[in-house]
Amino acid sequence: MSTDSDIWFAFARTFGVLFMVLALLLLVFYLLRRFLAVRAGSAGRDFIKVLTVHHLSPKEKLVLVNVLEETILIGVTPNQISKIAVMEKKVDLSLGSRGKISKETDSRFSDFLSRTLNLSSFGSKENIQDAKKVRDV
Repeated sequence: MSTDSDIWFAFARTFGVLFMVLALLLLVFYLLRRFLAVRAGSAGRDFIKVLTVHHLSPKEKLVLVNVLEETILIGVTPNQISKIAVMEKKVDLSLGSRGKISKETDSRFSDFLSRTLNLSSFGSKENIQDAKKVRDV
């Protein structure tokens, strides 16, 4: 009977060591991930910043992006991403309270977008909506 208990003791000791090694491995991975994330975040290398997003339809949107201090207007559809315009002067879209864009900022972006894309040549809002309907068809 002593051999039977020795086998169970060896079995328990083997699995105990296995679980300790796995726990140590998980702890090392957790610490590496945590410290590498802190180091990468402290470098301050935000080369690409999304300034604002304007949804045209559920699957189409305009995105104003700052890439290496250059402001670019990008059109995003389910099939492609297109560069529409590169802004010559720096665009200041300040955030309102709680990090959300205020209605004033949103209207300024709409006005800026209209001027940039020369949408004022379409005329009234009805004509713009008609142009959107034709484009959707």
